[in-house]
Parts: sequence; C-alpha cells; structure tokens
Amino acid sequence: MIDVHPPHGGMHTWKDFWIHLGTITLGLLIAISLEQSVEWLHHLNQRHQLEEDLHAEDLRDHEQVQADLRAIQMNSAWVLDLRDRVDRMHASGGKLKLTYPPKPLKDPVTNQPMLATTTIPSDSVWSTAKESELVVLLPRAEAEIYARHARQHDYLQDEANASIAVLTDILAFEDRFDDAGPMSTPDLSRMSDDDLAEYSRLLSRDLAVLGRFVARLNNFDGQTQRILGGARTEQELIPAQTR
Repeated sequence: MIDVHPPHGGMHTWKDFWIHLGTITLGLLIAISLEQSVEWLHHLNQRHQLEEDLHAEDLRDHEQVQADLRAIQMNSAWVLDLRDRVDRMHASGGKLKLTYPPKPLKDPVTNQPMLATTTIPSDSVWSTAKESELVVLLPRAEAEIYARHARQHDYLQDEANASIAVLTDILAFEDRFDDAGPMSTPDLSRMSDDDLAEYSRLLSRDLAVLGRFVARLNNFDGQTQRILGGARTEQELIPAQTR
C-alpha cells in the first residue's frame, strides 16, 4: 500500500497543487515500475530455470533412448531365435525337440539388468510446466518445438502400450506350458502343431511392434538431439528429408 500525505503547510496556489499532483504521480509510476521490474525478473528467472530443466531432461532422454535401443536390439535377436526354433519344430511335425533359449539379462554397455519392458523417455518437466502454466514464459517458437516433441512422446507411449499388450498375450500363452514356478520357462516340447503355429504368430506380432517402437524411438531421439543442438523453430526440428 502507498500512503499519500498532504503537503506540509497546505497548498495555496494552482502551482502548488500541480507540483504536489506531479510528485504523487511520479511516485506512483516509480512504485509501479519497480513492482513490474521485480515481476519481470522473477519471470525471467523462472524461464531460465525451465529451459535448464528441459535441457537436462533432454540429455537424460537421449541416454534412455540409447539404452532402450540396445535392449530392443538384444530382445529382437532373442525373439528371432525363439521363433526360428518354434518354426523348425512346427515344420518337423513335432519330431524335432528344441529348448527355450535363455533370455538376455544385462545391458552389454552398462552391465545393468534389463527390464522386462522398455522404459520410455520422460516428459515430466514439460507436463509439469503445462499444468503450472509456466509454458507461457517461453518464446513462442521454443514452446512450439517442445509441444511438437511432446506429441512424439505420446506416440512412443502408444507403441509402449502396444508392446505391453503383445507381451501380456505371449506370457499368458507361455503359462499354459510352464508349471515350474514364476521364473521358469515354457516347455516347447509340450506344444502341439497348432500351439507352435499360434506361438509363432504371437512372436511375429512382437517383432512387428518392436520394429515400430524402434522407428518411434529413433524419431524421438533425432528431435531430442536437434533440440540439444540448438533448434529453436519447428522447421529446424524436422529432418530435411521429411519436409
């Protein structure tokens, strides 16, 4: 609150009145300008913090995508081997008996255990900024590229959900031929010709979904790297060959 006090001694002329009014007006303008300057600096600090957080999330996402791609590559090779065994058994009319191949368990680069399902990159910083209405602090062009990038994240989530759905169907199928506990593997020799054919179809679906997932991951990571490289417009975010 700003307290306005009458001049000492009172006002005796129009000149005194206008001087007093001008002093009050100048004081109010200075107070408003200071308040707006403080607010502007606060918003500027918020914007810089948001940009730093988005940059840090992009760096983490790039590393996550690389881990995902390694995991999918190993898993796809394993599924191909499994499907080959299943198809060979089916082609033999049940005469050929093959074993279930061991699953890849560790990332060859980090030597960390691989998860059963792929972990998609995070978009928590952007989502939080939207919910808290901090996105308006970003320049329009910068906000547009992050919004476009967020759509790629949505597509990734769709592919992840599709992958989980196929994996759920495969596990349910395998459980019919596995009675040795939760960490055991299905016994291929217990499958009939029809079972082997169904298993092969499920594994083919899995490979198709993994292929789409890889394409989405590469697209997302390409955009991430272009943002990290300084892209500040949607045109700079899109590869030249797809424009």
